[in-house]
Amino acid sequence: MMCGKKSGGSSGVCVCAASMLRAATLVLLALCPAPTESFITPFRAPHHYSPTRLLAKSGKKKKKPKDNTICVNRQARRNYEIIDTLEAGISLVGTEMKSIRQGKMNLVDGYVRPSKNGRECELFNVHISKHSQSAEYFNHEERRPRKLLVHKEEARRLLQQTERAGMTIVPLKAYFNEQNKVKVQIGVCRGKNVRDKRQDIKAREAKREGQRMMKTFRIS
Repeated sequence: MMCGKKSGGSSGVCVCAASMLRAATLVLLALCPAPTESFITPFRAPHHYSPTRLLAKSGKKKKKPKDNTICVNRQARRNYEIIDTLEAGISLVGTEMKSIRQGKMNLVDGYVRPSKNGRECELFNVHISKHSQSAEYFNHEERRPRKLLVHKEEARRLLQQTERAGMTIVPLKAYFNEQNKVKVQIGVCRGKNVRDKRQDIKAREAKREGQRMMKTFRIS
């Protein structure tokens, strides 16, 4: 398409180009078919822009429950029948606390002895290793007697059970409580004979066999 008149200036050239562009646009619109609903595709956001994904990233991760157990005396439950349990604090020095935080504590050979006046209890023969980064002068004795923090009534009751009933008091477990303090679970126990141990072994094996059968049982 050409213009009917010659334009002497630049304004004439711009008007001519605009008219040509308008005419070309009209031709293209006439040739192309009108869009239908089948050709219209919905907008899909990329995967990394998903709102649920963004919320999952922004939220805090759930922390696994922390196990505060330091050590467990497994031989006590095998060799003794637990009659009663009691939670008690323990008096420690700095190097002992550092070693306990590293897991260097053993309750296997430990036992508890109440005082003769029934006012306090002491923990004997519990092994706490020396702290490796402390000098020998400042370190502790590994198997020294350690005072348990119990009430006078509890200490008096433990003394009566050991003297009259012939019970034995052994440490069962050491752990950190919610205030991050070391606690010892002690148990009033009665010794088992060979027959009792055999009965416990039979009951344990029967329980395991029942659990195994329930696990493998299927309804056809």
